[in-house]
Amino acid sequence: MYGWDSSQLRHHHLRTNNENQQYVKAERKVYQNILECVGNTPLVKLNKIPKEYGLECEIYAKCEYFNPAGSIKDRIALAMLKDAESVGVVHKDTIFAEPTSGNTGIAVGFVASLRGNHSIITTSVKNSDDKVNTMRLIGSEVIQCKVTESSTAITRKIKDADPKHVVMLSQFENDANPRTHYEHTAMEIIDALGDVDMVVMGAGTGGTMSGVGNRMKEHNKNCLVIAAEPDGSTMFNKKGKKHPYLVEGIGGSTPPIVVDVTIIDDIEVVTDEEAFLMARELCKKEGFLCGGSSGLAMVAALKAAKHRNLKAGQRVVVILPDGIRNYMSKFVSAQWMEAYRFLKPPEHTMSWWKTAVTDLETPEYPVINTGFTCAQALRSMSNLSLAIVVDGKGYYVGVASKDGFRNYATNPTKLPGKKSDEFDFDSPVTDHLVKHVYTLALNSKKGMPTIGLLSRVLDISPFVVIGNEAADGEHFTVEGVATSDDVLNYIYQHSPTKN
Repeated sequence: MYGWDSSQLRHHHLRTNNENQQYVKAERKVYQNILECVGNTPLVKLNKIPKEYGLECEIYAKCEYFNPAGSIKDRIALAMLKDAESVGVVHKDTIFAEPTSGNTGIAVGFVASLRGNHSIITTSVKNSDDKVNTMRLIGSEVIQCKVTESSTAITRKIKDADPKHVVMLSQFENDANPRTHYEHTAMEIIDALGDVDMVVMGAGTGGTMSGVGNRMKEHNKNCLVIAAEPDGSTMFNKKGKKHPYLVEGIGGSTPPIVVDVTIIDDIEVVTDEEAFLMARELCKKEGFLCGGSSGLAMVAALKAAKHRNLKAGQRVVVILPDGIRNYMSKFVSAQWMEAYRFLKPPEHTMSWWKTAVTDLETPEYPVINTGFTCAQALRSMSNLSLAIVVDGKGYYVGVASKDGFRNYATNPTKLPGKKSDEFDFDSPVTDHLVKHVYTLALNSKKGMPTIGLLSRVLDISPFVVIGNEAADGEHFTVEGVATSDDVLNYIYQHSPTKN
């Protein structure tokens, strides 16, 4: 017999009731709108990872990606908007303008749209398509600024041009940011667990750190507040060496205004590799579909718990700020992880798979310096598709490509009420470099890259720059650029089935 048999369902229901697995009635079933679902996020105990790290203490994750727009920033967007409304600066024609790199922009646009207001989000042209597409989907007008432009300065221009209607919520300075975490996020933890021995979180604006940290210490003066800091950030780790890092929405050079640094008991520094590997572990082993900064916070918690030898019965809470939605083309992708040598490529038996990339023949692309204009770069390319840009010492700066110029020209900056910018071919080429470029170092500590690894990176990129890391670890010299054509030609030339 095919189809649904309700008698089987009734039988199953009776059986489970006999096993004392009773249905638990929800406290509330219907919400009047989705904004009522902001906050009160789940606090979930980890069951596998702490044991694997030899820890006896209890570790709980505060899963902020359960907020309706996907991150902890939903809390502050709603709080800041309500705060602005309470002092009479918000009305039906208000336009919210906010400079942001991601989650706050999504949250502000989300809340504004649901309340019937327009929002303008200014962000870097280098911001991921995942985030920008989400902002646009929920109704925000997104202005992507050139690398040399300040998104904050452009937002202020927008506000100054229409001060009657435009409101900047200013997350880095707004008192409602830490206050909502003090009044709500921290209290949710206290109501659920009572005394907590340690709370671990990263800091972007620092609102979570200040609000949660202060409230937890008021409740239990012995509660330790641990700052999770990316390797390369010097927001708290003043002895660290500043350098670029890949984990998003966390860290920086100096603590923002809303951060209360006095409540921080200690800092745990975490590398990109540790953070992304842990984020993937959290997905697989604990079912937490969280982002890279969540992985970073969890690594910091594990390190801090081990350093302090926390025992059975002691409790640690880790804030997981967002989910995987913004990172589907990043650490969620195995090829992306392999491109940064955080994972090894899969094992294959093809004759060419483990051959060093130095065996590959690649075209010679023009090398230009940072003083070139876009027009000069185009002329140097001639019939080729790209040019390598280097500084005065010959170190790699980026790649200029014809398709990159086309992308900039057809997706211009456009301020409200103004004409779209025409592409200026006399502008510096460094203003219009390809946004996302992968490099493979021949002298990498992880070993010589193979054609197999290269082919994996080409799954997610039209080309890969190959070269050598400089002795200082901060610079790169280019040996060549490889494309799918080059790999396919090599496979064909070395194919055992070639006629």
